[in-house]
Amino acid sequence: MIAGGKNRWLQQVGAATLASCLVAIASTPAYAWQQTGQAAALATAAQGRNLSFNVPLVHNQRVLGDVLVQISSEGEISYESQSLRRQLDSLLNDAGRRQLDDILGSDAFVSAATLTSVGFEIRFDQNRLEIIVVNLDGRWRPPGTLGMQQQNQTESALPAMDPAKFSAFLNLNGNFDYDEDTGAQKPELYIFGATRFKNVVLELDGAFTDQFDDNYRFYRRSLRAVYDQPDQYRRFSAGDLRPDTIPLLRTPYVGGISVERRRQTFRPFLPASRLGGREIFLDSNSTVDVLINGAQYQTLQLEAGRYDLANLPLQFGSNDVSLVIRDAAGREQTINYDYFFEPLDLEAGDHEYVFSVGALARTLAFQPDYTKQLAAVAFYRKAFSDNLILGGAAQISEDRQIFGGEMTLIPQVIPGAFDLQGGVSIGGRTGYAFRGAYRLRGGNDQENRKQLSVTVDYQSRNYQTLDEIFRPSFSTLTLTASYTQSFSLYTYGSAGVTHTRQGGNLPSRTVAYIDVSHRLNRRFRVNGGVEYGKDNFYRDNFGVRVGISMLFGQRGRANVDYRSRTQDFRATVARGADNSVGSWGYDVGFTDSRGDTSANASLDYVGNRFNARASVFTNGSSLGNLTDRQRARLQIGTSLAFADGTFGIGRPINDSFAVARPHSAIKGKEAITGRGLRNDNYEARSGLFGAAVQPTLSSYSYQNIQFDLAGVDTVYDIGDGVARVNPPFHSGYKIVVGSNRFVSAVGNIVVGGKPLALATGRVTSTDDEGFETQPFFTNSVGRFGIIGLAPGKTYLVTLDGARKVLTIEVPDNNEGLLRMGTIDLPAQSE
Repeated sequence: MIAGGKNRWLQQVGAATLASCLVAIASTPAYAWQQTGQAAALATAAQGRNLSFNVPLVHNQRVLGDVLVQISSEGEISYESQSLRRQLDSLLNDAGRRQLDDILGSDAFVSAATLTSVGFEIRFDQNRLEIIVVNLDGRWRPPGTLGMQQQNQTESALPAMDPAKFSAFLNLNGNFDYDEDTGAQKPELYIFGATRFKNVVLELDGAFTDQFDDNYRFYRRSLRAVYDQPDQYRRFSAGDLRPDTIPLLRTPYVGGISVERRRQTFRPFLPASRLGGREIFLDSNSTVDVLINGAQYQTLQLEAGRYDLANLPLQFGSNDVSLVIRDAAGREQTINYDYFFEPLDLEAGDHEYVFSVGALARTLAFQPDYTKQLAAVAFYRKAFSDNLILGGAAQISEDRQIFGGEMTLIPQVIPGAFDLQGGVSIGGRTGYAFRGAYRLRGGNDQENRKQLSVTVDYQSRNYQTLDEIFRPSFSTLTLTASYTQSFSLYTYGSAGVTHTRQGGNLPSRTVAYIDVSHRLNRRFRVNGGVEYGKDNFYRDNFGVRVGISMLFGQRGRANVDYRSRTQDFRATVARGADNSVGSWGYDVGFTDSRGDTSANASLDYVGNRFNARASVFTNGSSLGNLTDRQRARLQIGTSLAFADGTFGIGRPINDSFAVARPHSAIKGKEAITGRGLRNDNYEARSGLFGAAVQPTLSSYSYQNIQFDLAGVDTVYDIGDGVARVNPPFHSGYKIVVGSNRFVSAVGNIVVGGKPLALATGRVTSTDDEGFETQPFFTNSVGRFGIIGLAPGKTYLVTLDGARKVLTIEVPDNNEGLLRMGTIDLPAQSE
């Protein structure tokens, strides 16, 4: 695997380094090029001297700058302190810089082991001639901003591949439910797929089910055609559409055409639809995990329908609440419930717009049910400066019109930012809605971070949008305030209050809380606080809240939480799966509340050609009646993928994908792919069911796909080993691993009985058309290695200054490694 693309010098040095590595690994089984790392250092050791040279420092595939590396005669690797400190500076906070200065001291060089011991994990990749920042302890990193593009990125030297001219995929997700009361349900099959030809995408989403009525049949969730102009951030769509505007204007289904301009990543339909700022709509039965401060708190089994999120702060008393929704098709979506809106996400002068027109679907359902009434939806907003964004939206039909406006303002004269939205509905009775938020964030690192937010949310009884999914018969006013303060790297506190008042003589509700969270060590965190509540649900007004969480392994977490006012006890144990083949995860939960006790358990498995999740649920009125009602669910998902003549079966595809197979000249080998091929982990593998399918590519974002050959017992030249892609929407890529020049030759040269040490020359071919001349050299004991030769071809090695030519004939049946043994060349005098 030759590191390619940085510059011609690096390609030549990489080729030479790998050729010398062949000498050391010629008799050792290799995972393609993965086990050649120490060979280059051994070549240096053979010459009995230290070697120093500059290589790039790379973090998240971004080149930061050059660092001086020293390889000792014993093969030990160390890094020059000053250049390392200079290039790591942008990745560290003040505490991290102080820690790095302490560990570097006055030493000229520092070892990787010393850095790792204090949370700076870096390694030298001798195959690619670069230093990789593997991990930095969270204490040393500055806070990141999700959704914001990294600044000052250096583009990768690898050019981006072109997507396939024609590609297609189809996800097949089976859902099998069992209920103790009703028995086994009919199997459901959810399908989602897309076909792309050049720049046009046709997307289909649907299901074979009887979940929505008594008829088992096919339901179309959406069918649309999409044409993107990514350079203009513009998308044209036709079909089943849900154009997003201002959150207060709930988005209806429109069967028609649309044009929109947004910088945000284009995304397909998701399991949950946002309905304004406080509601979601689930269009199929779903499993919902509630996360508080990043930890799993509760698992809910919810049927299709509308759900009001306003009760979340009342129940959980936290501003950091997330919902992880997994629908019957196995798709996942995360919704963060926050009391303030998005930050300034438009650059000064930039703008966004949406315009859609078509037949209106009055109600939300899995399959849109269109009326004969036409509707138009429009939205526009613009950043007039770095401190002001203004926008407006409209939904218009024959019998109802809704208009809205929004403003985001950073006034400068006072700290913080204001977010304001307002809406009015006309048609029949007039209704109003308003949302206002103030947010203030301070502190420059984890030790003194602070955040204040205040929100007002009002909706009158007659306010109604085009969808007709919710016809309020009373007005609602919600006031919320929260404050979070970090006291140290390990401790933070939060306080908040939420008050909801409803019309129609409905009772008001209030919750106030104060919490403190302290991290005891890297594994344990404890939480404690007090709570006040006034409502008709619970008898007590005051209570305590205590909890403890523990991390175990690399992906495991356990939590226990008790709240005395609501008499809720919850315990969860979970281990997350990753994207590598063979990975598995589980979660087990237990909840005991007044009159309701439940338990659930799930097991996830990531296969090469499929994903699977098995879940069981049981609940009753008390612990003794826990098994009164039992349910089970099995979900299995797979995909069929095709790109420019190459087919494969793999795991479900979210957006875009790549299929990879070995070159036809490499017989009996299998290709593997992944975002990182390390410790024998991979995300896809070719084989009996076709090419390897890499299912996790995201549209309009540069990313790398690593590829290799699996289970090889010799060395193959597979090129860069990395494909860089910038996928268009629902695109596919075809990767061919290796080439017909996969043979490597190794041997020893002696002249007059003595090793031909440190000789140089060049390699050419007499009959291999397209073969590029490559450098040749021997090490201090006359060993040599040559890569990139083809079976059945003849090559000439011309030694510099010696006027000697060595002929290499590669047999037709060679499988990758040509052992030439010792070659005895006559002395010059002979």
